[in-house]
Parts: sequence; C-alpha cells; structure tokens
Amino acid sequence: MSIKGAKICLVGIALSMMVVGCSNKGASNRHASHGGDSTYAANAYGAGEGDAFDGRNLTDSERELLAKRKFFFDFDRDDIKSYDQASLNAHANYLKNNHNKVIRIEGHTDEQGSREYNVGLGERRGNAVSRFLMSNGVSPSQINVVSYGAEKPEAMGSGEDAYRQNRRAIIVYEQ
Repeated sequence: MSIKGAKICLVGIALSMMVVGCSNKGASNRHASHGGDSTYAANAYGAGEGDAFDGRNLTDSERELLAKRKFFFDFDRDDIKSYDQASLNAHANYLKNNHNKVIRIEGHTDEQGSREYNVGLGERRGNAVSRFLMSNGVSPSQINVVSYGAEKPEAMGSGEDAYRQNRRAIIVYEQ
C-alpha cells in the first residue's frame, strides 16, 4: 500500500472513530432523589413520562404519590431526599403489586463537570433510585437504569436555577 493510500485509510478510520465516539446513547445499567424545593414541585411530576396506572383502582393519595416521577439532587450528590421517600415507596408498592410493569430510571446532571464524570454521576443517581426501590421489594428485572449525564437538560442556561432543575432522576414506565 502506498503512503498516500495509507493516509487516506487513516483519515477514514479517524472519521469513523469520531462518528462512533460522538454518538450519545448514555450509559446504561440493567437493575440498578430529589433535592428540589416547592419552586420545582410542578416540575417533579412526570406528565407524559409513561402511563402505567391503567386497570387498577388507586386512591387519590396513591395517584398523587405515583404522579411524582422526577427526583432532584443537590450539586455533585446522589442521595435520596427524605421527602421523596413517600413517592418512591408508592412506586415500589405499585411495582411489587404489578410484576409485569417495567421502569426506566434516567439519571441526569447539570453541565458542570466533564462528560465522563457527568455520565457517571447520572448513573449513580439512577442507581440510588434503583437501590431504594429494590430495598423496598421491587424485582431487579423490573428496573433499567440509563444515564444521560448533561446531554438532555430540563432547563437551558448556566445559572443555578437551570442547574438545580437538571440534577435529577426520572422514572419512566415502559410497560
């Protein structure tokens, strides 16, 4: 192979690697909190995030607790907030009573930090929610965790307001 042919081949390989390296599917983990205040209460409810509650009679209280599907975190943290435990317990109870239901927990971060760090932090946040649910009796086969890092922001901007809304984990009912 000539030097010119080798250079063309190397350029082709480099371009291929860039395309593959730039694709963003997030980190995913099979089986694997919310620090928001009342300012973000409306944001915590996952309207349009899947409809899993068909075919079962739920009380108004259960519906309210299950409607909350976004759980917010403090900066660089992955711990579940005490005031989110009631909603997470409601999700755990629902999933335990409906073995056919499967959820995806999406972990997100704000834009601060490197892409690699944020994907890892998003995964830790998703796994924290997953661990909470499993410790309350949910089967690991009902839970999928995916991390998007900072790739899918809830709020655009570089201020603390946007950052606070982007540090979250979301429960999405897949089945």
